Amino acid sequence: MRSIYSKIFQYSLAGILGLFFAAEGFSQQTGEVKDQEFIIRKDRVLTLPAQPRRFERLPVLPNPKSSNAYTYEVQPYFLNLEPVAIKSEAAQKNFPKKQEEMYRGFARFGLGNYNSPLLEGRYNLWEDGDYQVSAKIFHHGFYSGPTGDSNSAETKTNVKLDGRLYKEVYQFFGGVHYNRHMVNFYGFDWNDLNLADYVPGQNVLNTFQVMGGIEDVDKVEGLNYEGRVFIRAFHDNYEASETEIGILAKTDYWFDDALRFDFDMNLSLTGPKDVFYGDINRNYFKIRPSVGYLTESIKVDVGANIVFENDVTNNKSSDFHIFPALYGHYMLAKEFGIYAQFEGDVLRTTYQDFVRENPFLGPSDRLLNTIQNFKTGAGVKGNLLDELVYEVGFNVGRYRNMYFFANSATDSTRFNLLYDDLTNVINYRAMASWKYDTWYQVTGLVNYYSYDMGTLSAAYHRPEWEVSLNNQIQPTEKWLIQFNANLMGGIQGFNQQSDVSVKLPAVLDLQFKADYKITDRFSAFAIGNNLLNRTNQRFLNYPVRGIQGILGATFQF
Repeated sequence: MRSIYSKIFQYSLAGILGLFFAAEGFSQQTGEVKDQEFIIRKDRVLTLPAQPRRFERLPVLPNPKSSNAYTYEVQPYFLNLEPVAIKSEAAQKNFPKKQEEMYRGFARFGLGNYNSPLLEGRYNLWEDGDYQVSAKIFHHGFYSGPTGDSNSAETKTNVKLDGRLYKEVYQFFGGVHYNRHMVNFYGFDWNDLNLADYVPGQNVLNTFQVMGGIEDVDKVEGLNYEGRVFIRAFHDNYEASETEIGILAKTDYWFDDALRFDFDMNLSLTGPKDVFYGDINRNYFKIRPSVGYLTESIKVDVGANIVFENDVTNNKSSDFHIFPALYGHYMLAKEFGIYAQFEGDVLRTTYQDFVRENPFLGPSDRLLNTIQNFKTGAGVKGNLLDELVYEVGFNVGRYRNMYFFANSATDSTRFNLLYDDLTNVINYRAMASWKYDTWYQVTGLVNYYSYDMGTLSAAYHRPEWEVSLNNQIQPTEKWLIQFNANLMGGIQGFNQQSDVSVKLPAVLDLQFKADYKITDRFSAFAIGNNLLNRTNQRFLNYPVRGIQGILGATFQF
C-alpha cells in the first residue's frame, strides 16, 4: 500500500514540476507584454474552497477544576451481576521517583598469593553537553609463578582513553589504547640438575592502537550505520613486530518491520616482521552483502562473503574467493524451533591473534589465514516457561590452513605454528540457560570436536571436548556470588625437539567470586581460581598456577 501512495506522489510531483517549468519557459520565450485588453470588475468577489489542514491547532480548553468528592455509579446490564464497589482516591500529579546517584569513577585494590597485586581505576567525565570522556587503567601481576618463583612471573597492564561526541542524529567516537603483557618462557624440566642455573627468557608483548569512527544514534528503522578506522602497532622483546591499518563498516537498511538489507566491509592491511620473514604485506578485504527477513517465528539470512587476500600458499588457486552465507530458523512454537546454516569464509588471522591465544609463541616461518570452504549444520532450540533457554545442534566444516601449535625444534620452551592442508571438523554442541526468579541463573555449554587431519598427525593443542558451567547468585541486594567450572580434555601436545607426542591430562578449573556491598560507595570482593589446586597444562610443559586467591575492596567516587 505504501508503494502505491509513493508512486501517486511521484507522478503528482512530476506533473506539478512539469507545469511549473512549462510556464516558466513560456514566459521567457514571449519576452515583453504586448498590447492586451483587460476588463476590471469591482463587484466580483474571489473565494477559495476550504482546504483541510494536516495538523489542526489544538483548541484552548478550560482548566479543569478539582473536586474532593468523587462519585461512581455502576449501571446494571442485562446480566444479573453485583456491581463492583470502587473506592475512589484522588491521584497526585507529582509521583516521587527514586534517583540513583551516578558516580563518575571507581578504584579497585586487591592482593593475593603469588605476589599478585590487582589495581584498577576508571573515571568518566560527562556534562549536560554533548560529549563524554572516559579513562581506564588496569594492572594485574603475578610476580611469583608456579615454578621457579619470579622466573615464571606474569603481568598484564592496560591503559585506555575513550571519548564520544554526540550530535542530533549521529555520534563520533574514538580512543587510544595501550596493552602490555609480560611472560617468561618457563616451560622446561625444573628438576633437571643440568638446568639448575638456567634463567628462562622473558618476553614483553606491547600493543598500541588509535581508532576513531562514526555511527548513528537511533538504531530503530530506516538506515543504520557504523564505521571505524584504526591503526595498530605491535612488537615484542625479540624480532616480532606487526603494524595494521584497518577499516570496518556495518550498514543495514530496514524496508519495513521484517525485511532488511545488510552490507558489511572489512579492510585489513598488515606488515609483519620476524626472524624468518620481513617486508611482506598481508592484505585482506572482505564485503558481505545480505538480505534478511525476521518475524516472531521466522528468521532467514541470504548473503555472500566476497574476499580478497594475498597469502602465499600452494593449496589455493586464487586470491579471490566468493562463498555463500545462508542461515534460517523456524520456531514452531516458543518452546521448540529448528535452525540450519551453510557458510564459507576466509577467517582473518594476524600475528597478534596467534600470540593472544598462545603467549609463548616463538618465531614461525609464515602467517596464513584459515580458509573455511564450508561450514554447515542444524539443530533445535527453544524457550521453556520463560525460564529455560536451550539449543542442541551440530555442524560439519572443511578448512584449509587451519593452524595448530607445537613446541619448537630449536627451543622447546617456545611454540611454532603448524598448518594443515585440509581439515574436516565435526562439532556437536549443547547449551542451556536457566533463570530462577531474580536471584539465580545458571548457564552450561558442552562442545565435542572430531578432527580428520590432512598432512598433520593430530590436532595439536586443540581440545577434543569442552565443558563450562557458570552460576550467578544474588540472594540479597548486597551480595553477588559467582561460581564457575571450566573443563577441557583430549589435548594432544607435540614436542618437535624430541619428536614426542603427549596427551595432556584434562584441565579442570573451579572459580569463585563474591562481592559484598557495604555502602553505596564501598564494597569488598574475594576471588578464587583453580580451587582444586591442579597442575593444569593448556600447553605442553607449561603448568599453570595452583590455588590462587585475591581479597580486595572497591570505592566509587
